[in-house]
Amino acid sequence: MTASLLKRILEMTQTMGAAETRIAEYASSHPDEVMHMSMASLSKQCDVSDPTIMRFCRRLGFDGYQDFKINLAQTLVPAAPFEYEQITAGDSVENVVRKTCRNSLNAIQRAQEDLIPSQIAEAGEALAKATWTGIYATGISEITGLDAEHKFQRLRMRCEAIIGRKKQWMHAEHSRPGEVALIFSQSGATRQMVEIATAARAGGAKVISITAANSPLAAQSDILIAVLPYEHTELMTPLASRLNHHLVVNMMVTMIAMAKGSAFPDQLPALDSWQTDKI
Repeated sequence: MTASLLKRILEMTQTMGAAETRIAEYASSHPDEVMHMSMASLSKQCDVSDPTIMRFCRRLGFDGYQDFKINLAQTLVPAAPFEYEQITAGDSVENVVRKTCRNSLNAIQRAQEDLIPSQIAEAGEALAKATWTGIYATGISEITGLDAEHKFQRLRMRCEAIIGRKKQWMHAEHSRPGEVALIFSQSGATRQMVEIATAARAGGAKVISITAANSPLAAQSDILIAVLPYEHTELMTPLASRLNHHLVVNMMVTMIAMAKGSAFPDQLPALDSWQTDKI
């Protein structure tokens, strides 16, 4: 919302009354001043009442004037570049800690900017309705597949993380309507995963892929969650690249829990006591 706030203000002036239009025109022309102004100062400047300013803010989807100013300030701050700081053999432990944390934060910010919410919603709905879900991954993505299996099973979903080429082929070739094939791939160009998607669709299963947009795997998917890959992942895959796929898993888990009527969709149910055996 914040990246296009000034544009939205200008677009919405056509549906505003004269008083709100004066606020919109002033905020668009003097955003640096407005973010430091009190409501009383803005009221005087635009010759409007305080309730008019509140209506203006709520028209834009904000709780009040302070919420509007915070979002306006965020609009004016240029987005930080999504850079990966390479850790070298000569780095101190302090640099290792700093770079690892910064790379992780950049990966999360990158995901927030790039992910398309409607894709998450569509995938969550399909998974919630699936009679069975096969989770496919290879290489570094296998960890993400196992993480998804663990979380889905705690939601009492029928699913399995299928690891190994032969086992994956056996399951994909016996796919049936009502089932979902959930595929993780950083690049979307791994031949094995593309062939798995083709086989699963041929059997009638719905294919959901968490992968790069415009990739061969994306083209063989019914539902795509596009995650921008890091460069040159065919040679070296940075550890931070796993974070975005794990974030998507958590988002899908939340959507599934919401579909199942959970009162706390962002919290997984605890494991049975006999499985955890605490002291």
